[in-house]
Amino acid sequence: MDKEIHLTDPQIGDVLFKYNRNAKRYIIRIKFDVVMVTIPYGGNYKSAEAFFHKNKTVILQKINKFKSGNRPVVPDEQLRLEARLYLPKQLERLAKEHGFKYNAVRIQKSKTRWGSCSSKATINLSLYLMLLPAHLIEYVLLHELCHTVQMDHSPAFWALLDKHTNGKARELRSELKKQILPV
Repeated sequence: MDKEIHLTDPQIGDVLFKYNRNAKRYIIRIKFDVVMVTIPYGGNYKSAEAFFHKNKTVILQKINKFKSGNRPVVPDEQLRLEARLYLPKQLERLAKEHGFKYNAVRIQKSKTRWGSCSSKATINLSLYLMLLPAHLIEYVLLHELCHTVQMDHSPAFWALLDKHTNGKARELRSELKKQILPV
């Protein structure tokens, strides 16, 4: 039940309501030009909309603060900072946990792919991974770590990835395909 509902508010603009079965509460996030409202497991759109309207004044204040330039770090710079702090540690943890070795990790502003792995076992990750839920970030990291062993997308690669994702490689791949990289 990971469905999305789009709404255009006359004062705020685009609002995205998205169900998340792992969420425990209603959450409002402002990313780029879109306000995102997460609807938790057991929640409903009507309650999410009420939550949004209850917090509309605060949302408008934050949007106006961002537009006025009172924010010290632009979104991509903030994402890059978060990515540099988070992604290498997670990659190292997963590599140790699953017995993989890689030579280096680079964080880039890639808008065409979430990650890649070179033949020299250098893993390149998009800073936009930080916009994904944690389980999809982990999937991308495991995907790239599997490429350090199997450089193609052959059945052997998918079997290896399946082994390290508890048999959920195809399901996670399908979920990731629904995510959109910023343009």
